[in-house]
Amino acid sequence: MNMKTHNTQRGATLIEVLVAIVILAVALFGMAGLTSSAVKYNQFSRMRATGLSLVADYTERARANVSGFANYAYTDAYNASSRSAATSDPTEAPATCQVDTSNPTAPINTCGAAIANYDKSQWLTNVANRLPGGTAYVTADLTPAPPGVNGLPATRVLNIWLIWTAIEEAGGFFQQQQPCPTGANIAAGTSVNCMYFRITL
Repeated sequence: MNMKTHNTQRGATLIEVLVAIVILAVALFGMAGLTSSAVKYNQFSRMRATGLSLVADYTERARANVSGFANYAYTDAYNASSRSAATSDPTEAPATCQVDTSNPTAPINTCGAAIANYDKSQWLTNVANRLPGGTAYVTADLTPAPPGVNGLPATRVLNIWLIWTAIEEAGGFFQQQQPCPTGANIAAGTSVNCMYFRITL
């Protein structure tokens, strides 16, 4: 007696294959977006670490030159066209300082301003070299000690904003940034990131 066997196996239809391809494509696009965002967050974290190093450097320079403290301010308006990396320091080192000690209780450093300007020039060069399109905006606030209080030094505060070319935003990535200084006159719509530090010396 002849027995007929029925093959119960069947292949995937074209529709099923297309649906599987679409699902796979959606998953891959999602992974690509996450990877892109991770790279951008990593870039911004690296910029923050660089910024911390730059601010620490400038703070130590100002702390070591009390007589030239006011000259550590840098309040030039932002100009994107001039924010390029420098290959050499644009300012020559100041001459040897002369300190007038005729009054031992109040010695006068005659070149504190020159040292501050040299430090500032060097530092701005470092900012331009280490941050993309980098520059800074700095104010130096000096608050004298209250009258009638002996031995209390004046309060010196540096307000430092680091400014650099913003990381391009795409694919739903949003980079939260701190406000930029109003005195820098940054035009609306300019693609920059700003990072603010308040340092008490």
